[in-house]
Amino acid sequence: MGRSLTSIEVTNRTLYLNIARERLEDLTCLNLTNTTEDRIYNVRKGYTTVFTDLFTSINSVEINGNAFTDYTAMQWNRRNASWYNSIVLLTNEEEVTINADWGICSPELQLLTARLFGLISTENSGNSNVKSKKVEDFSITFNDNSVYDQFLLDNQSLIAKYSLCNIGNIQHGDIINLDIENPYYNYRSRPF
Repeated sequence: MGRSLTSIEVTNRTLYLNIARERLEDLTCLNLTNTTEDRIYNVRKGYTTVFTDLFTSINSVEINGNAFTDYTAMQWNRRNASWYNSIVLLTNEEEVTINADWGICSPELQLLTARLFGLISTENSGNSNVKSKKVEDFSITFNDNSVYDQFLLDNQSLIAKYSLCNIGNIQHGDIINLDIENPYYNYRSRPF
């Protein structure tokens, strides 16, 4: 945060960190709990990419209860990274169990958590909405945004970098060979 914690922040440290993590999870649509555990993900029919929560390393992958090693950890389309958010399977299965080191894997996400932690104190103080002050002729200008709204504006690009909230949820990837020359081809097989 770049400053010492206030006495209220020290007293409520665990609570504020939990609130900050929950807010960050809401903003990114990710589970950012730091843990090593099994998590089960559904594989979209016809696709081999499984989008996951953020992780740093994979301990094991299982498909239908059997160990599976034919995969690549990815950060979007990058194979070499310090954290990952998907795996690419070289199979067509419906469900995969991944045991990995999950959580806040990036210093940027740690910074956002710290900023959210500090934001909680700001929201609870009386000066949270003051935009500017002037000494001579005494003038105060209030911000039109709430403290939280201003936080979202200030950190919009960083949140968007990690967020899965606006990723399209395509459930079916099969390509059906359609006869588009025939005006009576089967519309029910189209994925819309």
